This record gives sequence, structure tokens and C-alpha cells, in this order.
Amino acid sequence: MKLVYVDTGAWIALLWKRDKAHRKVASHVRALRTEGAVLVTSEAAVGETATRLRYDAGLSTTLAFHRYLEEAVTAGGLRIRDTDASLRKKAFAIMERHGDLLLSYADCVGAAAARDIGARTVLGLDNDFRILGFVLEP
Repeated sequence: MKLVYVDTGAWIALLWKRDKAHRKVASHVRALRTEGAVLVTSEAAVGETATRLRYDAGLSTTLAFHRYLEEAVTAGGLRIRDTDASLRKKAFAIMERHGDLLLSYADCVGAAAARDIGARTVLGLDNDFRILGFVLEP
């Protein structure tokens, strides 16, 4: 089974039709579903996505994101990794080790979560994940 970590930029592009990457990301997510991939995200990415969607796309898009998450988790196609002390420590270690990059806390949590589950692929629009050693899709 292919595990794919989903970052904030991909969530925004998927849910907000005005995003320039919407079609590309939506098409890629459909392809991942067809091949039976399981998507994984972090609570930090959920929080960052909900905040950005609320400010930029409005309440209805933010609530659509929430419904999407709930339905995908219930169907078994999405796992959400909560941040605990271990993940938080790994995230800050990534931030410190890559001090030359302007990594957000959510990106560091995402990289730590992806490594914890053995995901080599990140669905996102942030080239930093490639620099951190992940395959970046789409």
C-alpha cells in the first residue's frame, strides 16, 4: 500500500477551486485513490490549512475541508497524525538541522510524520519537501 503525506498547499489547492494548482492536484488525488493509496496528514497541516482557507477562501470552503477530512477518515482513505511529544521533538530537530531553510512548524511536523510512517512521497507544492529527501507530487 502506498502512503502519501499531504501538505497544506495540496489541501488548499484541492479544496479551493480558485487556486492555480486546483485541477492538477484534484486530478492527482483521484489517481491516488484509484491506485488505493492511503493519504496521511498531520494535525498541524489541518490547522494551517483551515486557517488559510478561512482567511483566503471563506467559511464555506473551510467547512467543506472539514467534511472532506471526516468522510475520508471514515472511508479509510485518510489518516490524521496528531502531534504528541515525540513528534514535536522530531519536528523541532528537523527545523534545527535545516536552519538554512525557512521551514514552517507544520512542514517540520509533516516531514517527521511522513518519516515515522515510512512515506517517501509528499503531495504538496512546497519544494522544501524535495530538499528534505521526499518525492514531491504531483
